[in-house]
Amino acid sequence: MRANIVQISIAAAFLFASFLTSAWVNAISRLTIARALRLEHEHPKRGKLLVAIAENPRPYLTASLLVMLISRVTAMVLITALMVREGVVFAEVFAILVLTFVLFHLVELAPRTWILERPDQVMLISARPVFYLGKALLPLSIAMVRINRLFLFLLPGRGVPRGPITSEEEIKSIIDVAQSEDVIEPSEREMIHSIFEFGDTVVREVMVPRPDMVCLEANTRFKDALDTMLGSPYSRMPVIDGEIDNVVGTIYLKDLVKKSRNGSSKAKTAKDVARETHFVPESKKVTELLREMREKKTHMMVVVDEYGQVSGLVTLEDLLEELVGEISDEYDREEPIVEEIDPTTLRVDARLGIDELNDLLTASLPHEEWDSVGGLIGAILGRVANEGDEVAVDAIRFEVEETKGRRIAKVLVHHSALK
Repeated sequence: MRANIVQISIAAAFLFASFLTSAWVNAISRLTIARALRLEHEHPKRGKLLVAIAENPRPYLTASLLVMLISRVTAMVLITALMVREGVVFAEVFAILVLTFVLFHLVELAPRTWILERPDQVMLISARPVFYLGKALLPLSIAMVRINRLFLFLLPGRGVPRGPITSEEEIKSIIDVAQSEDVIEPSEREMIHSIFEFGDTVVREVMVPRPDMVCLEANTRFKDALDTMLGSPYSRMPVIDGEIDNVVGTIYLKDLVKKSRNGSSKAKTAKDVARETHFVPESKKVTELLREMREKKTHMMVVVDEYGQVSGLVTLEDLLEELVGEISDEYDREEPIVEEIDPTTLRVDARLGIDELNDLLTASLPHEEWDSVGGLIGAILGRVANEGDEVAVDAIRFEVEETKGRRIAKVLVHHSALK
């Protein structure tokens, strides 16, 4: 009996060690240089150790993982051996079930929750043991890393990163917890989420579509071009020669105003004043486009599809709105993209993204082939939509409320989940 108590105590000690080392691993994985420097300013002694860990996390992470694995295996073996010796029916199966439950809650869930809710506290508590454990097991850690590299030759990819291993979803979870704890504002949370989504967005999703483009004919007289731009909310416009696919330049309002004040200007038409137009494929990532716009010092580009035809235009403002939300000025007409008609009906702009509608309805509408609500409806109809047309996808019914020419403008979305 005494031996059993000792064995249970030893197993419990190893389970507790598993909990601690799991917390250390999570702490190292989320530790950054910036956070370590901030903690060093607030807590010089332990913060200094955290800076050393953040600068070279691999040996400390390897040592903690190794001790965590040894602790788990030892606890499992001791408890299983005790159950077998005491003659417990189906001892191995019972041990697997019990230990799975205990390990999940104690070694996986509890440390992750702790680090998410109190990251600074966990990192400061972990600083000394992690640092000294990493130093003590440094030769073993180096050997383990080298052995691991041999295995990496058999696997695709470029190996593990040298820095802290934190996925996008984990960072989003940390941000969500920070917002729920009032550490950051909801608007700050939305902006951080937008930054992650920004990297996955392509130009087609943010551009002004072809039907909404406002262009000037190349042979428009200088005075008429100036009057047109002064009466519009735009400071730049594409210049076309006959048809929209034949873009010959981009006209700037400031160039027109400057030349109008210069009596000796020989410009007679819009084409004479137009600058070079930059083109961009609609499949280009917006992060790459933003970099290209900075390099070429331009605020507007014409978007073309895979066949070289104009499919829209994109401005620097369109890209910034993906990060910070809608930017309105004195010329913008405040027309809501989404408007609630009743508890089960929304009126939406047909240009509303499928992803955004999915978020509003907590739905899973297909968005791989279509970017907008209008595109989804048109694809299902298989023809040009007319006012009053209806289509249904799962439990959602779409009704075309308004069209402009051949384009869907407004859509009524009926969904029981809005109740």
